[in-house]
Amino acid sequence: FEEAAFGIERSLALQLLAMCERCGGTGAEPGTHPSRCRRCGGAGELQDVARSVFGTVMTKRPCPQCQGSGEEIAAPCAACHGEGRAEQPRDISVQVPAGVADGMDLRLAGQGHQGRAGGPPGDLYVSLRVEPHPVFERDGQDLVCALHVPMTQAALGAEVAIPTLEGPTQVRLEAGVASGTVLRLRSHGLPNLGRRGRGDLLVTVVVETPSPKSKEERALLERLAEVRGEHTGRGDGFVGKLRKLLNQ
Repeated sequence: FEEAAFGIERSLALQLLAMCERCGGTGAEPGTHPSRCRRCGGAGELQDVARSVFGTVMTKRPCPQCQGSGEEIAAPCAACHGEGRAEQPRDISVQVPAGVADGMDLRLAGQGHQGRAGGPPGDLYVSLRVEPHPVFERDGQDLVCALHVPMTQAALGAEVAIPTLEGPTQVRLEAGVASGTVLRLRSHGLPNLGRRGRGDLLVTVVVETPSPKSKEERALLERLAEVRGEHTGRGDGFVGKLRKLLNQ
């Protein structure tokens, strides 16, 4: 994920069609040469003439004898079988730009298979697969994540560490921040592909409700509820028992 975010150079080991080294791309056995196609006379195409009520119509089509090359090979190369091309191993360097997304295709001009009959090489298309991040989700060039904070920090305010692609950064939570509040960290998202600037990091605050694990914690929560005038429906708790004792 980080490699897709900031860009990286990768090397691909491929098997690509290249000019046959045995025949030099002619398709003929060494010591022999292709000859002019007897069917099309070396034109590489055939002309058909048809007559209709509208007059004479002439059409052209590739010669089936030579597949449009204009040449015939009497003794095909033993290595490429007359193709003029053969598979060869090749290492290709791919520069992945910053900010790419999963499923994008990179076009490497002139890095594909060698063309037929000495033609120029084609292009190579590299399909990208970006692994998901354990913390962030992507929304365009923005990144989205959740920040879980205890109720006490949400109520009182606190300095908290928020994860970013570059590492944790400290952010001040205001007292009384509510669950669902979205914090926007400008320019902490993904780089814009092919241009300057970056997206933002959107952090959703998730306030965790405590589950008291001891009598002391429960008593503190009940006391807080009493101070705030909030009815909990637990009259037999610590505060309820204390109230009964004082009323005796």
